[in-house]
Amino acid sequence: MDVMIKQLFEKGRQMGFEAQEVYIQDSKKLSMSVYKQELDKYSLSENGGISYRGIVDGKMGYSYTEKMDDQAVEMLVNEAFQNAKIIENEDVVRIYKGDEDYKKINLYNPELEQVPISQKIDFLMALEKSIEAKDPRIYQVTASAYEESDVFVRIINTEGLDLSDHANYCIVYTMISAKEDGDTRTGFSYQVGNDFDKFSIDYLTDEATREALNLLGAKSTKSKACEVVFKNDAFAQLQSAFNGVLSAENVQKNLSKFKDKLNEQVASEKFTLIDNPHLEDGIASGSFDAEGVATRINHVIENGVLKTYFHNLKTAQKSGVHSTGNASKGSYKGTIGISATNIYVQPDRHSFEEIIGSVKDGIYIIDLQGLHAGLSQVSGDFSLQCYGYHIQNGKLDKPVSQITVAGNYFEMLKEIDMIGNDLKFTIMGAAYTGSPTIKIKKLSISGE
Repeated sequence: MDVMIKQLFEKGRQMGFEAQEVYIQDSKKLSMSVYKQELDKYSLSENGGISYRGIVDGKMGYSYTEKMDDQAVEMLVNEAFQNAKIIENEDVVRIYKGDEDYKKINLYNPELEQVPISQKIDFLMALEKSIEAKDPRIYQVTASAYEESDVFVRIINTEGLDLSDHANYCIVYTMISAKEDGDTRTGFSYQVGNDFDKFSIDYLTDEATREALNLLGAKSTKSKACEVVFKNDAFAQLQSAFNGVLSAENVQKNLSKFKDKLNEQVASEKFTLIDNPHLEDGIASGSFDAEGVATRINHVIENGVLKTYFHNLKTAQKSGVHSTGNASKGSYKGTIGISATNIYVQPDRHSFEEIIGSVKDGIYIIDLQGLHAGLSQVSGDFSLQCYGYHIQNGKLDKPVSQITVAGNYFEMLKEIDMIGNDLKFTIMGAAYTGSPTIKIKKLSISGE
């Protein structure tokens, strides 16, 4: 491979490229699920490829291929050259020379792939049995599934950069349905990590069944404005949907209300939002971003004050700042964008019981639906179907469903009243987003 890369860079130099870069990505994915004690789905896939980009006459040209050979060298350089020539954008472009230090992170666990496939299947079978035996009202385990990913990334350029990261992780999840007196409710639970031995059948069973069984008989409620408590992963889903407002690209395009708000109070002083690409158990962790910039821990909002946006090299150049190490690529085929890594609301000292106990009359929301259709990142407005429980005099009361929670994200951040100590990450959304339980002073609930 290194020989081919040298040939590629030499060909690019001959074509007039001033700086060049190769991005290599190899990934393996294992997916399986069981249904009624039989292996329902199984797939093992491998894919990867190489992307090439280079600067010619101040323009960045891109190309990519799945196979690296002599013909690919010619194709990659010629295609990138032609793409650069048709670009009309006048933005300054760069190939990065690198940083002095890169954080060493243990992202790869070789023992994960050594766990026999049969053991992983047996785990799913046992999980399904455990759920079915939990309560007679559980009538279907709709999914018990396992996914495992192994990703290798390397960036080499003509500026002296040569970096690589290797990471693996797995996810196990289950979805169930419970029924009583004609009322059907669903439950969902999951665990994430790269140590198979840490997965727990008891935890997954209890989490999924408790949610489904406790919601049986849920009804709507009268519309009102009241205190709202978000379950930790429910708020994480909501935050994930609004992560884009922190992108410097959206700010520069006037697509974020956080524009011109740096160093201003934009949220409750209780609220701190951290982007941490160095979490050893974070599925979006890495020592460098898609441009080879060293990643760093960013306190994006600290005690309610907006401290930074997410930058790649291009947006940083426009703003006259350093990149925050948030350049991203969806795959080797993609162009450079911006995204969070492992982003989470910093936990506080309050227990779940304390937070619920502080509410006289409110709603505890455990799940949100329609996140992509029911909100606007630009305005911050959201109106989302949800379900959960009434809170009466500091205690969880009857389950509630067929309701809608509505508000404005930017205003809601200022109304945060209490933050819990129970941080949990959601596997939904583009970034790996986490939150503790969070109490909001007032939101609109629409029901009957």
